[in-house]
Amino acid sequence: MASKHFLVSKVALFITTFISFNLSSTKVQAACPTLLLDGDFEQQASPTVSSPWVGEGQVGIDREIGNSNSGKNNVWMRNFSGWNGISQKVKLQPNAEYELKAYVRTSGNVTDGVFGVRDSNKNPLVELKFGSLSQYIPLTIKFVTGSESEYNIFTGFWAISQDSWIQVDNYSLTATMCKDEGNN
Repeated sequence: MASKHFLVSKVALFITTFISFNLSSTKVQAACPTLLLDGDFEQQASPTVSSPWVGEGQVGIDREIGNSNSGKNNVWMRNFSGWNGISQKVKLQPNAEYELKAYVRTSGNVTDGVFGVRDSNKNPLVELKFGSLSQYIPLTIKFVTGSESEYNIFTGFWAISQDSWIQVDNYSLTATMCKDEGNN
């Protein structure tokens, strides 16, 4: 009888140790999904920009030709003149902080690139200006929304009477509050 009791005690100790070890080594992180749709352009089914993205000027999708930062696809803008960009309408919480990120590279003659967020009337809320970027560089902006709930994220450039281009990939938009929860 004592031997059965000893065996049951050993099994109980083993189970308790196993459960404690597994629970203590498991870290739970808050899910912080991006608030953008198709931020890596992998769902774009043709070389023409399609929903949820909107092209402004001369834009398109490089599909499986090796120009992406990661994955198979990226967006491009190319022209000799005028504004050329891409945007996506997003719903955000009023008076909340967010972080927008994208990877951008350009031709050597780009001098007037802009990455940012516009309000629902397409007036700039926050912008980051950039010039020539010979390789994909992450551009990041933190911003606080106003009282509205609809915004447009965008990236583009003003071409300066020369053949110029930019390529963009791997957009993400996350609530800063969610990022803080995931880091605790």
